[in-house]
Amino acid sequence: MTENSSFFGSDWLGAFLIIAVLFGGFGGFGFGGGANAAIDVGAAINNQTVQQALGAIQLSSANNNYETSRLIDNQTMYLMNQNNTNLVNAIQGFNTTAQTITSGFNSVNQNIANLGYKMEECCCGIKTMLLENRLQDTQIALQNEQNKAINAEQSAYLLSVMGKWVANAPATTAAGA
Repeated sequence: MTENSSFFGSDWLGAFLIIAVLFGGFGGFGFGGGANAAIDVGAAINNQTVQQALGAIQLSSANNNYETSRLIDNQTMYLMNQNNTNLVNAIQGFNTTAQTITSGFNSVNQNIANLGYKMEECCCGIKTMLLENRLQDTQIALQNEQNKAINAEQSAYLLSVMGKWVANAPATTAAGA
């Protein structure tokens, strides 16, 4: 038997019968008068009804508390899931930003290296052009000096073949010779 069980179990009908017999129910059997017994039975029934109503109210309050607790738990879980989703999105955003920055710096580093190569190529081209210009100037100067030497040799040869030559020589007449 359980702690709440009695001789009649949870059957209120049995308790009602005992009360009715004790207080003169069923045609005068018992120890009390019939009128008092009816009032006592009515009071007992009213008390039982009030007790059942209070139990129903208590059960309803407990159910409401449970449902409110479940709603709070569900709302808390929803907010935690939303917070976790927001954190994951924020972390993914930071990771994407970090990757973009890293990619950008890689591009900048590559462009700097390419710029260094182009500057070296440009400087090499400028040096080559300057050397070519110096060579061309030297070749022109050499050609000029060779031309002067050739002219001097030709002039010396012509002078030696012609004899003595005097610039602005006085005119000689054939008659007075």
